[in-house]
Amino acid sequence: MPASLCGITVEPSLVKAVLPGGDSLTSATQKPNGGTIRCNLYVDDKLVLSLAQAWWSEGKATAAVAPAYPGTKGGTMSEDERFIYSGQAGVGRTVPSCKTSEHPEQDLYIVVETRDTGIDDPEAIEKLLTAYTEAVEGSAACREPAAGGS
Repeated sequence: MPASLCGITVEPSLVKAVLPGGDSLTSATQKPNGGTIRCNLYVDDKLVLSLAQAWWSEGKATAAVAPAYPGTKGGTMSEDERFIYSGQAGVGRTVPSCKTSEHPEQDLYIVVETRDTGIDDPEAIEKLLTAYTEAVEGSAACREPAAGGS
C-alpha cells in the first residue's frame, strides 16, 4: 500500500480497509474539469476507489453537495455536519480556511467513492474520508501557490 495517494499522504491501513483483495495496486490522477482532481485506485487494473477534491460554491452545506455522489444516498451525517458517509462513499467539507485565489468564493470538498467492489463498511469509509480530508487541508491544495511559480 502506498503512503501517498496522488500526492496526498494518508495512513495505508485506512485505504486498505476499503479495497478488495488483489495482486496489483495502481493509481492515476484525473482532472475531469477545472475544479476537480480525482485520484483513482485500481486493483488488478479494475477501478475500485476514487478520491476526489472538488470545489463547490461557497457556503453550500455538505448535505447539498452529497446528492451529486450517488453512493452517499441514505448516508450518516457527522455531528458537526462536515461529513456524510455510507458503506460505499462519503463527502466531507474542508475547513473554511482552505481557500485559494484560483477558486475564490468556493469551498473544497473531499469525496471518497468505492466502485463495484462489494465493500460496504461505513466505519472504514468514515475513517478514510476524515483522514483524507485532514491530509488535504494540510496540503498545497489548501494553500496559495508560491509567488512567481508557473
